[in-house]
Amino acid sequence: MKRREAIKNIGISAGVLVATPTMLSILQSCTREIQLTWTPELLSEDEAKVLDQLVDLIIPETENMPGAKALNVPMFVDRYVNNASEEEEAMLFKKIAGIVNNTLGISEENPVKKIKVETYDALLSKYLRASKDQQEAYQKELETMTSPEDLDKVSEDALIFTYLSWVRGLSIWGFKTSAKIGKDVLAYMPVPGEQVGCDDLDKLTQGRAWSL
Repeated sequence: MKRREAIKNIGISAGVLVATPTMLSILQSCTREIQLTWTPELLSEDEAKVLDQLVDLIIPETENMPGAKALNVPMFVDRYVNNASEEEEAMLFKKIAGIVNNTLGISEENPVKKIKVETYDALLSKYLRASKDQQEAYQKELETMTSPEDLDKVSEDALIFTYLSWVRGLSIWGFKTSAKIGKDVLAYMPVPGEQVGCDDLDKLTQGRAWSL
């Protein structure tokens, strides 16, 4: 893959992701590991802890539904980028994760455990709830990059927006594709039935989207 194409792909959203065999195998391995603590393959321990908190805020647990963290989605994000992305995409993800940690003020004197939930929430709100014009400006700025060496030419705001958008897209995708959500929350039919071309969604699935 050419560098420019790899860089453009880091803004990928959940809506255009395809369930490849590699992705499915990663999801399955994450599902088998039921413990909430996990060992990152790409990120550092501190970067993984921040990812854990961000994903938990993006898709939190509710009274009737598990959150993304409980389904090991943070582990999936780390493993997907490390194993299924182009090498330069993974390198960019890793570099920007470090920038996010610096922005949060994480250091030896101020470890991750001291960062308050409100700080993470404020970071997500600032970038993912930015105006449409601002988000488009971030995206145009990122498109000026031709190689990872161009990171210094792009503002930290644009890089952080890209990272958080990437994390959000992969989190939604991993959450919706997990076995728990696919079978117990979304409408699930393991063996395709008859073709119904046009009917009311409330009647067919009680308003739920299909998992497949």
